[in-house]
Amino acid sequence: MDAKTILKSLKEASPFDIFLISFIALPFVFEAWLRILEKLEFGLCAKYWSLGIVLVAYIIGIVIMLVGTDKHKKREIAKDQIINYLTRNSYEMMKLETIRENINRGYTDKFLNSLPLHFPNEIRRARLKGDKPGLARIIEENNESQA
Repeated sequence: MDAKTILKSLKEASPFDIFLISFIALPFVFEAWLRILEKLEFGLCAKYWSLGIVLVAYIIGIVIMLVGTDKHKKREIAKDQIINYLTRNSYEMMKLETIRENINRGYTDKFLNSLPLHFPNEIRRARLKGDKPGLARIIEENNESQA
């Protein structure tokens, strides 16, 4: 199995899948660290401290992964809500104000303006009447000619 296949599998895996696999692998990782520490001739106390550091790093990694996944999920939900609203109402674009009024009042300009950066093939920034900032869905040419 090559590195690209492994990376692709990790990207497609859910946070629970990654946590479960890493949790199952944790005893083997600890054993490997113990062997390394034995070769370095660390004392018993130093071994436990080192394993504690590995465990803390593992927990921090899991927390960071979950926070990152949560942010991505929120962006994905917002993108889907906006595209569905635009499609359902036969719109191509709408103002950020309208998004807050009709979809979610909690969406900030910063959050909404970040969506095109994360989903450049599905949504883009737009300027509407009165030079108001907004978002627009990206319509593929094939779909446009069939409509």
